[in-house]
This record gives sequence, C-alpha cells and structure tokens, in this order.
Amino acid sequence: MAAQTPTIRHAAPEPINHMTRLDRLEFRKLLDLYFAALRADWVFHETGRKRGTQTAADLGHAAASAWSACTVSLLVLRDMRTVDPDLRAAVEILLKTCPGELPSSCDLMRCSTEMLALANKQKGSRSGLLALLDEAFCLLEAHYANHALISAQRAV
Repeated sequence: MAAQTPTIRHAAPEPINHMTRLDRLEFRKLLDLYFAALRADWVFHETGRKRGTQTAADLGHAAASAWSACTVSLLVLRDMRTVDPDLRAAVEILLKTCPGELPSSCDLMRCSTEMLALANKQKGSRSGLLALLDEAFCLLEAHYANHALISAQRAV
C-alpha cells in the first residue's frame, strides 16, 4: 500500500468559489458599508429635519461616520495590489459618488450608467464579478433616487 503513487495532486489550493478571493470579500464589505451610508443619510434626512437638536446632530454624525468608513474601504480596496481590474474600475466609479466629491444628480446617473456597463461586460464571464457589480449598480440607483428625493423635498 505504502509504495503506491499518490492519486491526488498536491497543487496550490483553488478557492472554493470566486467569492472567497480577498478582493471580492473586500468589495462585498464595501457594498455593505455603502448601503449603511445610504441608509444613514436617509435616516438623517427623514428624522433629523429639526436642525439644531441633539438628535439631528447625532444622526448627522452617524451619517458622516458611515460615509467615512465607506470612503476608507474604497481607498483600501483601490490600493490593494491584487484587485481585479474591473473591481478597481468599480471602486473608482463609487469614489466619485461619495459626499466629499459633492456628486450632482447628473454625476450619480453617469456613474450608474458606467457601473451598468461594467456589470454587462461580465455577463457570460466565470469571474464571479457579475453579482457584485449588479449590486453596486443597484446601490448607485438607490443613491440617485435618494439624492433626487432629498433635493426635491428641500426645495419645497
């Protein structure tokens, strides 16, 4: 028995699926942070309308903190050496939509269109990026809708 040649190759292990790669995991985390920042913005807008109250200050701080965590995650992902080029392009798009860039409705719409084109490029690919890029597109659409609704309500 011991003299038999092994039947299992001992090559470098492959990830179970594409989602276990570090850049995909970091991007997944980033999408969660982006969602949290959008939600914090919305909660601030809806319940923090009474300016000058402690509640408004707390909600404003929570929204700013959520966007800060999201931006840091974007910058970390952008600076990773092993990031897939399409994920790096998605990160660059998302960076343009952070509050520090003061995106307008047109900017958000343009970024959403760019993200959709990036996602469509992945159709038929086995890279595992399609679901992540589709979710990023949906978050950008939600950001655009929030921005438009908040702007309309402030104008009234």
